[in-house]
Amino acid sequence: MAEDPLFYANFTSVTDSSTAPDGCENGFFLIPLAPGLEDTPELREKYFNIIIERFEERTQQNVTNHIIFKESFCVNDFKSEYNSYKGNAYGMANTLLQTAFLRPNLKSKKVKNLYFTGQLTVPGPGVPPSLISGKLAADLIKKYS
Repeated sequence: MAEDPLFYANFTSVTDSSTAPDGCENGFFLIPLAPGLEDTPELREKYFNIIIERFEERTQQNVTNHIIFKESFCVNDFKSEYNSYKGNAYGMANTLLQTAFLRPNLKSKKVKNLYFTGQLTVPGPGVPPSLISGKLAADLIKKYS
């Protein structure tokens, strides 16, 4: 894994106060990973410390001393909870050749009247794109029925 990993931070309680107790914040940090990486409690802690230090440096705020609950979900969890291939959260490799229009088509080329939807198809991973793929598949079904 990278020594200086990218990360995404989201504080849901800023826009939805129900996600944290009164007077507290709910912080969510995501580090995009390649599938099949080693996953140990020690590595999780190491990378959490790396990103939280960078976050504190960039925001000029002390967060570490105010954490009252911390939970992680990583490669091994995706394997055990979702039977995900190599623990990949996105189902496929996150490579250029599996993005955008290069993702699997919504309409099967081999089986008549078989359509696919979800994050492994066009337009891609995440809840909004998965919902969009459902709409696109429904439109194709209407078109070809």
